[in-house]
Amino acid sequence: MARDHQLSIRARLTLIFVLAIAVILTFTGVALVNLVHRSLLNQASNQIDAVMEQTQERFATATVSSKRVLVLATVGDVVVQVTNTSDTKVWAASSAIEAAPVLAAPVADAASASGLTFQFIRNAGTEATLPELSSGEVSTITTTRGPGLIFAFVYGGAIEHSVRVLLVSLLISFPLLLLMSGGLIWLGIGLALAPVESIRRRVDAIAAEDLTERVPVTGGDDEIARMARTVNAMLDRLESASKFQQEFVSNASHELRSPLTTLLATTERAAVDPVNANWSEVADVIMREGRRLDGIIGDLFWLARHDEDHTAEREDVDFDDLLYEEATRVRSMSDLIVDTSMVHPTRVIGDPAMLKRMIRNVVDNAMRYAQSELRFEARYDGDEAVVVVSDDGEGIDVDQSARFFDRFTRADSARSRQSGGTGLGLAIVTEIVIRHGGSARFVKVASGSEIELRVRGDGQRLIA
Repeated sequence: MARDHQLSIRARLTLIFVLAIAVILTFTGVALVNLVHRSLLNQASNQIDAVMEQTQERFATATVSSKRVLVLATVGDVVVQVTNTSDTKVWAASSAIEAAPVLAAPVADAASASGLTFQFIRNAGTEATLPELSSGEVSTITTTRGPGLIFAFVYGGAIEHSVRVLLVSLLISFPLLLLMSGGLIWLGIGLALAPVESIRRRVDAIAAEDLTERVPVTGGDDEIARMARTVNAMLDRLESASKFQQEFVSNASHELRSPLTTLLATTERAAVDPVNANWSEVADVIMREGRRLDGIIGDLFWLARHDEDHTAEREDVDFDDLLYEEATRVRSMSDLIVDTSMVHPTRVIGDPAMLKRMIRNVVDNAMRYAQSELRFEARYDGDEAVVVVSDDGEGIDVDQSARFFDRFTRADSARSRQSGGTGLGLAIVTEIVIRHGGSARFVKVASGSEIELRVRGDGQRLIA
């Protein structure tokens, strides 16, 4: 499959800004040309008014010959032509158009100050002169020969020439401006994105097996600095997760290897001398180590599944009912005495399966170390539900007990293996109680050991 070739963000931003500048320059150019054109027209109109006024003053006193055209001086870019009212004869004209016939005829126009406007007369006699004329005005004039008409025009295409020069200048300068702007924008965006590219290269260079490197953090508190800090925080989490995964795999391998080694050694010894082998003892070993393997695999599966899936049910759960069920189970499978006198009705909102497993793991842990008695307690403490499970065993060092809630940690490794512990029971308890917004800890007591579980009764902190 062909890859989609997309422009880089630097190129896209440069293109967007250049297009925006092109639009702005286009509107600016159109407005400038229009403004200049209007300004030139206004200047031409003022010049025409002045020339017409001068011509009218002159004709008020000058004698106009009926036999020849009176030649007037061309003033700036303005030419005038004085005709009779019937537009048939030229009485006077500027030197630039002295040989031209009548060029225009008056047309009534209420919007004009003089009440008149004009239209060019197009014929064979005027076709050489008309291309040189542009805007103009017409008015009546009084001469010694009687009333007449005075036409004034801009001659030589000065306005159009100026506008054309301006347009050419803009057409040449605008692409240069766009090119310069694009180059500056490209460089500016490159400088702005340089820290991002540095971060990208550093992250790309960080190998999965070496997550100790970090991306450079620029000073300040801008977006790039915050991104760098966020990336470093992500790398911290990835490093911790990688170390945790390595430790977890190593510990899991060790825990699984121990019962497998026992099973293999037992069966190999029996296979060497099957006649004299104590098959009853072999069966006991296989059953014990098989149960231990099943427990380890079950706990590993639970941890793996719940590490990925954080969904949880929200239902009413009665701790007192769970503790009474556990008391019945313990009595049926052992000779231990179970004291439930301190179990009071205690209800929370949480995941029933998780909370049941939490109670089961704590009770199983206490059973492994109890000598003759277990004590259960359930009560409220403010908005928290408190569950306490105690045993009359040898006890533990409470000051060092926090590590017992870590995965694959035992108070007494040899005794735990003998009694079937996997080193994951209390780790699962920690996972469950934290998800329910609570805590788990060992409490100092005079003899034996005591675990206290606290869970919010309203379930507001239940992590889902």
